Amino acid sequence: MTIVAATPTPLERFNGLAFRVLLDCLARPGKVGQLPPPPVADLPLLPDGTPPNAVAVAACLSLLDQTTSFAHAAGEEWLAGDHPLTRWIELRTNARPVAPAAADFALLHDPAGTVLLATLNAGDLLTPERSCTVFICVPEIVPNGATLRLCGPGIASETTVGLGGVAPTELAAIAARPSQFPLGIDIFLIDQQGRCVGLPRTTQIT
Repeated sequence: MTIVAATPTPLERFNGLAFRVLLDCLARPGKVGQLPPPPVADLPLLPDGTPPNAVAVAACLSLLDQTTSFAHAAGEEWLAGDHPLTRWIELRTNARPVAPAAADFALLHDPAGTVLLATLNAGDLLTPERSCTVFICVPEIVPNGATLRLCGPGIASETTVGLGGVAPTELAAIAARPSQFPLGIDIFLIDQQGRCVGLPRTTQIT
């Protein structure tokens, strides 16, 4: 008998590539990775009528399944379970939309949502690994820019990354995110071009 592997679908191919990029970015904080073009179309609009960042949505979806939960926000407001985009994500992943404090994953559709980081689950001492992983959509990531200075595990001494279009208060919220190791949240920053930076809870941000 000859067994022939099935050709992966565009979504399966994206999920595999995206997972490797996300994992590499989290292991090497400050490194700017490039996510592949997302195989999604016709995303429902956000409440203000703008389209969501399709790359960030697809990257978040690559980690969701029926065993996980999620929440997402536009501006400073969490989107309801009956919002069209919430239902779109739920239908394609079987992940459960839940209250933000209980979510395994959170997607912030713009930097204004950084004000909500303190409300997310940072884990507890018995199960620190059950904290929330957050995707934040930003306008532009600039490799070796001078917006954030990073140091900690995975960084030889220190490194920098630039964020265009992010307000000082939003940058301060990112730097002040829950990060009392082993507790804390891990963050992925993703821009409109699919560039990605990982900020694990062990990274010190100034």
